[in-house]
Amino acid sequence: MTKILAVDNDLSALELYKTLFAGEGFQMQTAVDAPAAITRYQQTEPDIIILNVDMPDGGGVKVFERLKTGLGAPIPIIFSSDRPERLPQLLNRPNAVMLKRPVNADALSAGVKKLLADAADQGMAPPPPPPAGTEKTRILAVDDDLCLLEIYREIFSKAGFNIQTAEDATSAVTRFQEFKPALLILDVDMPAGGGQKVFDRMRNLFMDATPIIFSTGLPESVQGLAKNHNISVLKKPVNPEALIAEAKKMLKMI
Repeated sequence: MTKILAVDNDLSALELYKTLFAGEGFQMQTAVDAPAAITRYQQTEPDIIILNVDMPDGGGVKVFERLKTGLGAPIPIIFSSDRPERLPQLLNRPNAVMLKRPVNADALSAGVKKLLADAADQGMAPPPPPPAGTEKTRILAVDDDLCLLEIYREIFSKAGFNIQTAEDATSAVTRFQEFKPALLILDVDMPAGGGQKVFDRMRNLFMDATPIIFSTGLPESVQGLAKNHNISVLKKPVNPEALIAEAKKMLKMI
């Protein structure tokens, strides 16, 4: 089984990586800083590393430098950065892919497949194909965290749902009217009270009783809303398995 080590101080990005690659049959390990990354590397000897170069205090560069000086041959690495053009020395490195943050799940998967194909002469097996799924029940996920929206798209698509996303209150209302979802996943903590605005629009203006899963770092802040009909509250960071299970429960699929 191909082993991947993902190094990132963004927990949402790590959740995306774990969800994406575990579902494709890879063995995943993660680290949130340079010391943990070096330890995990020594313990697991991964086949590919996904590395956030922009980690605080030069953490991403420290990991790269440590691996570069400690290895006889360059390990395949996917670098992610807000401004990849600042890093020409990494762009031209053998066995490397550079992706711009926030990382798109499709681009990430393609990057891994490219590195595995490039390493085929070394006997590295390609990953198994992702499980096929059919879109069925419609879900709209609303959150200002783009990495988290990628997680939602990935896990719900694989589970057989038709998923669309929105990043703010305005686009959420528009998508809701156009898409007519059976379930809404709503970040309560969006800037300027965006989550509350979406909820008020759904319930008070449209008089719509679509089930809603609130995701929030402070569940106690929505205790009043949780008393409404067809409302559930999950604490961030949301576990993918728990989210799928709660969605099916709200949709009366289990």
